[in-house]
Amino acid sequence: MQPKSKKYFTQWMHDVWRNQFLFWAIMAGFITVFPVLYIPVINHVVFKHTGISWEWAIVLIEAILFFAGIEAWKWAKRIFFRRRAAKFAAAGGGDLQHNMFSKFLTMSESPSQERDAEHGQAGAGQQQQTEMQGQVIEQAQ
Repeated sequence: MQPKSKKYFTQWMHDVWRNQFLFWAIMAGFITVFPVLYIPVINHVVFKHTGISWEWAIVLIEAILFFAGIEAWKWAKRIFFRRRAAKFAAAGGGDLQHNMFSKFLTMSESPSQERDAEHGQAGAGQQQQTEMQGQVIEQAQ
C-alpha cells in the first residue's frame, strides 16, 4: 500500500507486479481453475471431481440461517438502542438526536471559536468577516 500515491485506482496493480512471484502464482491459480473444472477428462478421470447436487441444499440452508441471524442481530440492536434512548430522555437527557449532532450544526471551524461565540467574543476571523460585510453593504448603498 502506498498512501501518498497519485495512482488511486491502479496502485494495487503496480504493487502486485513488483512481486513477480506473487503475480505469476495468482495468474496460474486463476487460469488453472477453469480447465480443472470444465474439461471433462481432467475433471472426472484425473481429479475425480463431480458436480454437487443435493449438497446445494446445505449451502442454501446455511445462507438462510446466516441472513436470519444477521437480521435478528440488527433487530435486537435496534430494540436495545431504542430503549436506551428512551431511558436517557426520561432521565432528563433531552433530545438524543439534538445532542448527538449538535456539534455538526454550527458554522464554527473549531471548538474554541464555538466557545467564543457562546460567550459573545468574536474571533479575529469573525471580526474581519463582519467588517467586510459592512463594507459591501456601504458600497451597495
